[in-house]
Order: sequence, then C-alpha cells, then structure tokens
Amino acid sequence: MLDMKRHFADRFALAMPWAVGCAAMVFATGCASLTIEPRAHLIPAERVYNDQDWARVLQDVVRDGLVDYQTLSVNREPLERYYALLSVTGPGLTPDQFTERNDRVAYWVNSHNALVLLAVLGRYPISTMYDLSLPSLAYDYRFTVDGRPITLSAIEDRVMSESAQDVRALFAMSGAALATPRLMSEPLRASALEAQLTRAAAQALDSPHICQVDHATKSILVWQRILQRSDDFVAYWQTRRRVQTANVYSVLLDLATPQKRRALQSAVGYRFREMPFDRQLNEWTTRMGRPAVP
Repeated sequence: MLDMKRHFADRFALAMPWAVGCAAMVFATGCASLTIEPRAHLIPAERVYNDQDWARVLQDVVRDGLVDYQTLSVNREPLERYYALLSVTGPGLTPDQFTERNDRVAYWVNSHNALVLLAVLGRYPISTMYDLSLPSLAYDYRFTVDGRPITLSAIEDRVMSESAQDVRALFAMSGAALATPRLMSEPLRASALEAQLTRAAAQALDSPHICQVDHATKSILVWQRILQRSDDFVAYWQTRRRVQTANVYSVLLDLATPQKRRALQSAVGYRFREMPFDRQLNEWTTRMGRPAVP
C-alpha cells in the first residue's frame, strides 16, 4: 500500500494532463520492452565486483552534480560494462564480496544511480523523464541486478533496508530531474560511506529544489520524498539521538549545513509543504562556459 501511495504521489506531483498509454521503448538490446537487459557480451567471466567503470563514468560526465548526457550517449560502454557486472554480482549472488553493511549500501546506491542513467539514455535526447505520458521511472523500468529483475523503487527500498533506514542515503540517489538530489562525482564506497552520506544530505538540503523556506506563506517547502518517508526520518532521529520524540524538522536541522540550518531556524513553527516538482532533466550543457541550469 505504501508503494502504491508513493507511486501515485510521484505521478500527480507533476501538474500535467493525464496522457493515456505508455509506449514501449527500444534499448540497446534491440528489444521493445521496458526491461533493460545487460549486454551479454559485456558480462564478465570473472564475477568479481568493482566500481572502476562507474567511477570513470562519474568522472567523465558529472558536472556540478548534473550529467553531461550528450557525452555519455557517445561513450556509454563503461556504463554498460558496469551494468553487466551488476547483473552477475551482488549481496545475493556473491555474498562473500559484500559481508559488511556498508558494502551492501554502497552497492545498491551505486546501482540505482547507474541504472537511472541507463534509462535516460534509452530515450535521450529528452527534456524530462517525468512526463505523465511516459512510463514511471521508479516503477515501470526493470533491470537485472544481483541476478534478479528489479525496479528503481525496489532498489530504494533495499537501500533503506540495508542501511537500517538511514535517511541520508535518500539524498545520495539521484532521479534524473532537477527536483531530485544531484549526482555525486564519485562512487559510494564502504570505507568512506559515513562521510559520503553526511555530505550528500547536506549538499542536497542546500539545493532550493530540495528544501526552501517561504516566509511569505510561513512554509518549509521540501522534496516530496522527505514527506513520503517522514516516518523513516523520525525513526532515524530517534535511533541516532536515542530520544523518544522527534519530528522531521529536527532531522533536517541535524543534516543541514550551518547556512541552511540558520535558514530553518528562522522558520520555527512553519508548516511543511511539498516542493513543486521541477521535472526538467538534470542535464549539464555549456553556455558561455557555465552550466545551462543553476
């Protein structure tokens, strides 16, 4: 029931007329399907996980948290190789390689972000992945990861489960829209996971697309996922601070940068409202040497 509520919340957050029907897509596999399969010839004989190809992708195409999809579209093999590796490695298939919680969290967050890029490439060039005439990015696309078919929504749930409901991980997963957290320029890794999650949350909350104080209406506008998973935010605070009572406001104060914390402290007593969803693709292009979007 919760997934269904999140599904319709994601859909109706986009204030557009409903368009009937979802067209099948043609991907690199040549199959007209919403299932994106790994390329068979790229599946490695040695089933040993590493994030070298993913690190290369991020280094080559991430700019200020946005994605240079044009460059990625003409040099997609490292991303395809990484996906092929994800399909035959993972906590289920190769558990000896993911013995620690941090290993599993990093694996699932990296998988989510890589698969989002693959889904975008299947339709690129495109201005958004969130038109209601399109399939749902979170629920309708299926990939093969850890040897099993899975959706992006299910991967998010795996991230939350493996991380013991660490809500900072939500801010480390980008969703191909300006209204979602920006993409980190390095893979998540077990050895640095604590610092990376802390940084991802703080940087995301600094974005006006994720958290914004509106004094005119006495509101705190936040990314829809914060409200949809508000129970997880409260549980995170209760566990981390070992307190009985908590609220989303307290959690955001804890996660925010000093600058954003001051802004939130000026809004004590304000009500939370869902941020209008900017569905524009999180694409980086150059105009006079600067990103095309802020």
